[in-house]
Amino acid sequence: MRVALTYPGVHRRGGVERVAFESSRFLASRGHTIDVYAGDWEEDSSSSIRYHRVSVQQKPGFLRPLRFRRACSRAVETAGFDALSTFGCECPFGGVFWAQSVHRAWIEHSRILRSRFSPGRIKQRLNPMHPVLLRMESAHFRERRYRKVIALTAEVQADLHRYYGVPAEDVVVIPNGFSPSEFSYLAASICRAEMRTGLGYTPDDRVVVFVANELERKGFGPLLRAIASLGDSRVHLLAVGRLDTHAYAGEIAQLGMGDRVKFTGPTREAARYFAASDLFALPTQYEAWGLVIVEAMACGLPAVTSRLAGASVAIREGFSGSLLENPRDPVEIAAHLRPFLDCSGLREEIAAGVLDYSWDRILLRYERTLIESFR
Repeated sequence: MRVALTYPGVHRRGGVERVAFESSRFLASRGHTIDVYAGDWEEDSSSSIRYHRVSVQQKPGFLRPLRFRRACSRAVETAGFDALSTFGCECPFGGVFWAQSVHRAWIEHSRILRSRFSPGRIKQRLNPMHPVLLRMESAHFRERRYRKVIALTAEVQADLHRYYGVPAEDVVVIPNGFSPSEFSYLAASICRAEMRTGLGYTPDDRVVVFVANELERKGFGPLLRAIASLGDSRVHLLAVGRLDTHAYAGEIAQLGMGDRVKFTGPTREAARYFAASDLFALPTQYEAWGLVIVEAMACGLPAVTSRLAGASVAIREGFSGSLLENPRDPVEIAAHLRPFLDCSGLREEIAAGVLDYSWDRILLRYERTLIESFR
């Protein structure tokens, strides 16, 4: 089957981007002819995937998603593919849409979590990107311009029905996965000492790793305050991702955490930072899934996150992690962190607990859905 796979980014440096990356590689490995249409990608030299650059004007930024959809649609329409694989409202209509989130659901959650006149709420109201994304999302779902929709969880399926009336028969529930060749307890054990030494950690240090490409929604601030409140100079915060390192500089200094907070920048090798760490924490305010949660657990790390994360279903409470009721509360976060600062003896068992989420199992279901939808 000849498949057009579309998304602005197809690489390992982000969440949805990684799903698109893994999907393209898997489908190619199964003998399908894959053409990737993206603005940025990580090329897989081991496969026969063909890559096509979709270039759009970058400014103003809030129009980039709409411009990408229009340009990508023109490119795909004339190519005569058997199937179309899409991962967001920025993609062309008519595909199997693997819905990685429901933007309207996040807007509603944020209104509950943020007070009316908070800086975050005001910034959100003034951001022109949100109305654009909501209109694009509605065009896909309310107008039924898809072959099939994949929801990550039953909650995402419920959101699709609640906000856009998407009928149950149009939806298949398939979670995201992880790459066991990249994220594994064994591999983490092998490079752990080297990575910790390279990052300047001693054997007695306890490292809490936070992996994201944004700070506020993912809960960096409350996590920072929680770690500071522990009163334990051995506990460090390792922040991995495409993050604004200046946003919390003042608070980090005020809390006396300057020598215990490290920003690494974006990476394709998150697994190496998991190897250097003792505990993963993501007190997110909304997360339809959260790839990094399962990836961290596959490396043997206990995970502390919120019940609002879809991947929280993979956590065995009190054993492989803990779930927050209020991800904005530093006191609650600190209480959930304490029991897991030393779980070295449980790492292999934690990793074994997420094997059902490996990509090779998950993507077989995706392939079947794609084939059946375009018969």
